[in-house]
Amino acid sequence: MTNFSIPIRTKFIVFFIILFLIMISFSLFVIYNNNQTIQQYTTIQERFFMLNDVSQKSAKTYEAMETFLIRQLPADLDQYQASRQDLINAKRLLETNFQNEINFIDTKNFQNIIDSFIEESDAAVNSFLEDDIEAYSSNQKEAYMLIGFIQDQTLTLLNEDLSMFQTYYDAINTRNDYMQVTLVFMTIAALSFGLLITYLFSHNITRPIYQLTRASREVARGKLDGPTLPESNDEIGFLSKTFNKMRTDLEHNVRQLKEQSEQEKLLKEMELKSLQSQINPHFLFNTLNTISKYALINGSEQIYRLINSISKLLRYNLGAMDKPVTLSDEISVVQEYFYIQKTRFQDRVDFIVNVSDECLSLKLPILTLQPLVENAFIHGIEPYEQKGVIEIEGYSQGESIILKIRDNGIGMDRDTIHMLLDKSTTTSRSTGHSTGLGVKNVFRRLELFYQSKERISIESEIGTGTIIELILPKNFTSEG
Repeated sequence: MTNFSIPIRTKFIVFFIILFLIMISFSLFVIYNNNQTIQQYTTIQERFFMLNDVSQKSAKTYEAMETFLIRQLPADLDQYQASRQDLINAKRLLETNFQNEINFIDTKNFQNIIDSFIEESDAAVNSFLEDDIEAYSSNQKEAYMLIGFIQDQTLTLLNEDLSMFQTYYDAINTRNDYMQVTLVFMTIAALSFGLLITYLFSHNITRPIYQLTRASREVARGKLDGPTLPESNDEIGFLSKTFNKMRTDLEHNVRQLKEQSEQEKLLKEMELKSLQSQINPHFLFNTLNTISKYALINGSEQIYRLINSISKLLRYNLGAMDKPVTLSDEISVVQEYFYIQKTRFQDRVDFIVNVSDECLSLKLPILTLQPLVENAFIHGIEPYEQKGVIEIEGYSQGESIILKIRDNGIGMDRDTIHMLLDKSTTTSRSTGHSTGLGVKNVFRRLELFYQSKERISIESEIGTGTIIELILPKNFTSEG
């Protein structure tokens, strides 16, 4: 399954888009609130202008009427008609743009006064045109009186509107104060948020680079077992993933080289130990064969068998050290070794082999069982005053072969067990072994041969004997 990858360039673009949107949103918020405040102030101002406009057009209409009555010119009549229409239009605007639920009655009265003024003005003009001097004079006076009412009502409405909107003005001022505080808060919040996003974004980039740099320095110093670098879905994550694989492969190769070098060292040690007894081995084998034949001719079958066992034991120990053998081969040479010890100690010691047939084909390093049996014999059975028993038990269990080398000797303490199982040291006592190989050498060769897939345990107590248990992979194939 392919992981979704987010390139660093895309992260940069997303980061700046988010920052840009924050700044745009902040600017739009400020502009919107300013427009709302300006619109509210404009609405109030327009209401005042509207009342003032009605008052002025009423006075202008009266002046136009009075001018016509004095000069009696057709142009003056036209001027009156135009002023009269302007006043009617202004009155209509009051109804649509000024009147509300609070000032409904006062505004309606104001409009009625205007209507009365227009009616009286029209009546005065019509009476004048009909030469009804008494009527037009009376109508003119009524119109003049109504002009005064209009002026007074205009002031009344202005005062009421001012009183009504005083709370509104206070609310606008309070809103402006809140707006200033909000702007300061939003500025601080936007700055903090921008800094937080910048920190997180830069940390997301610089932290993996720092970890990669530190891990590279550790590898340069030879430390290959550092922690695995986190793998993200960007270019740096790809570098971390590649670095992790490179370090794992490098650690595996170095470990293999070390194990191969140590295995070669152990093989060299085994070969050097074996060379101690290789004083013309062919001559030694021929001599032993000659002695065994003379012993057989003279009727000494026991001597013949003993010399034959020694010859087989020497030939096996001097064989190729770098080639694996079967468990069957190991058991055969251990039986030859034990025949020699049995000849020496007679009934004081018994040797038991209890290995199932399916285990006999198991591949393992040469000279695995003999040093362990020798160790049990030399350090467990020889100091033991009673009859000793050494047993090799082998059986299959799942994907493993279980081998147990058991003795009823004097046993060993916890410190000795710990020393034999401790991988930090590579030497152990091997005095008296025919192979010159110690138990730790066997354990280490098993570990290298099976590539640490084996398990080794030792159970022992002073006076009760010892059990060495080897759990070996059944179908393991060694590369060597």
